[in-house]
Amino acid sequence: MATRKELEAKLTLQQRKAALMLVENELETEEKKSLEDIAEEVGVTRQALYKWRTQNKSFIDYKNMLADDVFSAFRPVVYRQLMKLISGTQPSVKAMDLFFKRFALLTDKTIVEDAAGGNDLRTDDALKRELDEIDDLLKD
Repeated sequence: MATRKELEAKLTLQQRKAALMLVENELETEEKKSLEDIAEEVGVTRQALYKWRTQNKSFIDYKNMLADDVFSAFRPVVYRQLMKLISGTQPSVKAMDLFFKRFALLTDKTIVEDAAGGNDLRTDDALKRELDEIDDLLKD
C-alpha cells in the first residue's frame, strides 16, 4: 500500500480537500452535507466528485487512509467503553472479540488433526520401506 505522501503526490489539492471533507461528513451525526455541497465547496462538479469516489484508486486509498487515521484516534474511547462492558453486570464477550480482532490483538487459531488423531510417529526409515513396497506393487 502506498504511503500517505505517495498518495498525496498523486492528488490535487482539490482532491485532498474533498477526501477530508467526505471523511468528516461521514462522521457527522447531525447535519451532513450533500455530495453536491461538498463538490461546490471544493470547486468541482458533482460528477467529478463521483468519479474520484468510485474510479480513482489513489483518491479512494487516500480517503480510506484518512478515515483509518480518524478511526484510530477513537481508540481511547473504545477502551473506555470496553472497560464499561467488561465491568458491567452483563459483560459483552462479542464486543471484546470484535475490538481485539480489529486491531489484530486476537486472531483465529485453526488446529488440523488427521483421522488417526495425530499419533502417526513413523520414522524416515519406516516411511522409505513403505514407499519401496508401494513401488514394488506398482511394478507388478
